[in-house]
Amino acid sequence: MKQGLLSLLLVSLFSLNASSQPNSTYSVGFNGFNYLQLPKIADQDPLKYITSKFNGGIFKIDDRQINYRLSGRFINQSIDFKSDCANCNLVNGKVTDYAVKLGFEKNLTYSSVQPYFAFDIGYRYNRFKGIRDFIGLQRTSILTDQMETIKNGLTIGPTLGLRISPVEQFSIFAEGSLELYLSHLRTQTVAQNTAASSTETSENKKEFLFSPVASLIRIHVNLYNYPFKGVFSIKVCNSLF
Repeated sequence: MKQGLLSLLLVSLFSLNASSQPNSTYSVGFNGFNYLQLPKIADQDPLKYITSKFNGGIFKIDDRQINYRLSGRFINQSIDFKSDCANCNLVNGKVTDYAVKLGFEKNLTYSSVQPYFAFDIGYRYNRFKGIRDFIGLQRTSILTDQMETIKNGLTIGPTLGLRISPVEQFSIFAEGSLELYLSHLRTQTVAQNTAASSTETSENKKEFLFSPVASLIRIHVNLYNYPFKGVFSIKVCNSLF
């Protein structure tokens, strides 16, 4: 949480700086549909991809050279999977995943077709709570655990994208990203038997997480006649896979 609060403080400083520059413009975006890779849970193999809708947003400040961006995402939904083994363990429960990121975005050209590069750094929290069933040779459950895993730590990674602006008030985006997640993992399991034995482990983890191509639409609303002389944009965002 400390990293998240730091990110909010830094973007506030960027906002104050941009408000003093008359050429700065602003935009606000909302995620419509995402297809993304979650951090690994227990002995999950391979890493799980999920879809989610309306799970976050982004705020940008454009000073005509670099776009400063603050983004956030929140996911809370049910998930189930089995590990890749001879006698598979079946896991089902609920995952909570959120991230707050601060970064920049740089256009590589200034034509109506603009490739761009972005880089973000921030804080990510991931928590899974559910039930794990150990399946025996007879394909029946021989042991059941209640399991909780919590990861939190640094997320950092680049994004490549392409923006097309057929008219001044309308833009279409497509981008993809790769994220390095450095986290601290705590796992607690409680056997669901008469002994109710509990086990807790702790370790540091490193993961590369891929998010497929995202398509975005941005509509510009000109506010140059107002005292603060800015541009306010609303983006409707969708992700493709």
